[in-house]
Order: sequence, then C-alpha cells, then structure tokens
Amino acid sequence: MASGRKLDSRRRCVFPDQFSPGDLFVEEAVSEDSVTFRLIKQTEAPLVGVSRKNGRTMVNAPVDRDRVRQALRDERDAR
Repeated sequence: MASGRKLDSRRRCVFPDQFSPGDLFVEEAVSEDSVTFRLIKQTEAPLVGVSRKNGRTMVNAPVDRDRVRQALRDERDAR
C-alpha cells in the first residue's frame, strides 16, 4: 500500500526527493477521494538571486531572452 501524505495548513504537501521546487505538474485525474498528478518537465533553469531597489524587484544576473523564449515554447508544447 502506498504511504500517505498530510497537507499542511496552506494545503501543501512534501513530495519525494526526486522532485525539485519549480517542477511542473498537471492534474490527470480528479475524483472525490484522490488526485493524480503527472510531471510535465523537471526544471532545468538555474535559480538566480533577486533584490529589491526602490520598491522594484531586480534580478542579479543577466537574462538570456532566447533561453526564456525556448523554455516557454517547450512548456506550452508539452501541454
């Protein structure tokens, strides 16, 4: 029998170590007592630091527009 997981007060759950923050899941089946998720694609984008200046959020690294464009296209095509 599969092990159970309990949601916290914000309805979050901890997944196994093979998944990372930022991974994208889609609901495949929803019933009264269960929900099945499918992993779309594991995240490959590195996390960068951000800072706040004059009330604005600033990224502390250059952004590669082509890489962002390709990631968006890949995510859209995976649906």
